Amino acid sequence: MIRLKDLFRLQGIHNLRLVAGQAGLVRAVRRAVLFEYDASRMMLDDYYRGDLVVTTLAYAREDEGLVATSLLALMKQGVAGLMVKTGYYNTLPDSVREAADREGVPLFLFDDTYIEEAIFEVAALIRGRQQFPGYERDLDELMAGNLSRDEIREKMRRIDPYGGEARIYAIWAGGDLHSVSDRLSLLEEADLIRERCVFMGWHQGLFALVHPSEKEPSAFSQIDRILAGAGINGDSVTIGVGDRFTLPEEAGGALCEAVYALRAARAKGVTRMYAGDMGLYAWLIPMSENVFIRSRCHRIMDRLREADAENKTCLEQTAKAYIHCGMEIAPTAKVLFQHPNTVRYRLGKIRRMMDIGEGESFELLLSLIVRLSDLLESEDSAAEF
Repeated sequence: MIRLKDLFRLQGIHNLRLVAGQAGLVRAVRRAVLFEYDASRMMLDDYYRGDLVVTTLAYAREDEGLVATSLLALMKQGVAGLMVKTGYYNTLPDSVREAADREGVPLFLFDDTYIEEAIFEVAALIRGRQQFPGYERDLDELMAGNLSRDEIREKMRRIDPYGGEARIYAIWAGGDLHSVSDRLSLLEEADLIRERCVFMGWHQGLFALVHPSEKEPSAFSQIDRILAGAGINGDSVTIGVGDRFTLPEEAGGALCEAVYALRAARAKGVTRMYAGDMGLYAWLIPMSENVFIRSRCHRIMDRLREADAENKTCLEQTAKAYIHCGMEIAPTAKVLFQHPNTVRYRLGKIRRMMDIGEGESFELLLSLIVRLSDLLESEDSAAEF
């Protein structure tokens, strides 16, 4: 079973759009059915009650009055919603849209998709509901930041039919992703509607778009309460969260912010991270996605490792100890059980191997390379989000 608002997940139905009946988006639907005759002239009994009815309106070609009477008859019959393929009719009579709003029957239009394929898409969504499918491509495109304002607004309308201020949470469950998804799918739909929360599958994790409650004492209390409602211990998953956003154009940045906060949490070995607390990771993580920067980092660290292997030295160890000791000679020497002059000598050699001149910020660049290398190594050894 799905709710009609879940139809916005569908990627294979071209330009699916809601034209009336928004109040009924929370209605449940268990199947989609084809309808291609005049409902106003037949006794339907219980047929189509609670179903999503899909039609081309071919039976009413060139008869707008029949469009109105037949669709109104279906609404009175108690259908969950109506999907009309454009072609014979690209718009619908005002009386139909007004009735859909009045009765709370969602009325959708779609273009250039075979009607059988549309029904198949809905059926596949119903069968696969527990995996929160359908948004991955939209999310990738929003995060890439190459969409026009209109394209962003259209994608966000599909993802978030509620609109308004929201937060994005990135959730990573490791090998328990399917278990967590299954538990969340069993959460009472009424609970998610009340929370105005949308879950979305994305690669090896989940996103949750949540409209925040002013009653919540912290950014994590609302999502923890939602997870608890599904029987999920909040400490069993890693969560990153960003700031609230209001405009659809801000959604792509909010998605990236949540992912970066989650990656920072994993790098620090904690289960929660707010984007405002990322510190240096707020810069390191975006930089780690740049191929040029990754290559430079690997090349410099490989030089140190090769020199260590060839000369039985400890340049890599010294570089990391120096950075993790706050770039202080004495604490570094103590950690390495070396004389301070030995540490100074090794740092001078590292500077020369990095091709850094006397006037350049050696400590700053070394700190950046070491911390970025640590981040890349930790993420290479873990499952990708």
